[in-house]
Amino acid sequence: MKEKFLRILSPMTLSVIAFLDLACICYAVFAIKKLIDFPSANAIFFFACDVIAIIVAVLVTKESLSNGIRFYDDELEFTMLDNNNIYAYSDIVSVETKKDTKASFTKNFIDRQSKIILTLKDKRVITIDIGLTTKGTLEKCRDEIESRL
Repeated sequence: MKEKFLRILSPMTLSVIAFLDLACICYAVFAIKKLIDFPSANAIFFFACDVIAIIVAVLVTKESLSNGIRFYDDELEFTMLDNNNIYAYSDIVSVETKKDTKASFTKNFIDRQSKIILTLKDKRVITIDIGLTTKGTLEKCRDEIESRL
């Protein structure tokens, strides 16, 4: 099978990242205008801070967009995990998904996060929290893993 990548990005994360990137760009326009109109040490300092903020924004956006599941011929990799993130299809017995969809004002964000539960041949159960994703994204992940087992 061909290598495939499923991006896991919650709508909330996407909106926050887009808002922060837009704020950096707007502040850059403001800083450049101040630098041109009233050149001073303060204007240069604020422009330098904005350049650093833009670099950080690019790195955060790149990292957020690279989170997902990479499917190879014989294994899958969860790119949002630092360690223990590669599992061979031959070791996986079953795949379950959990997502709380019941309305409640008492639950916090942790209770709302989507989870992929892998049962391995050696009877270990691995729970991978993939964050506040949509139900469609969670179903795509489950279907793709099941199709490769």
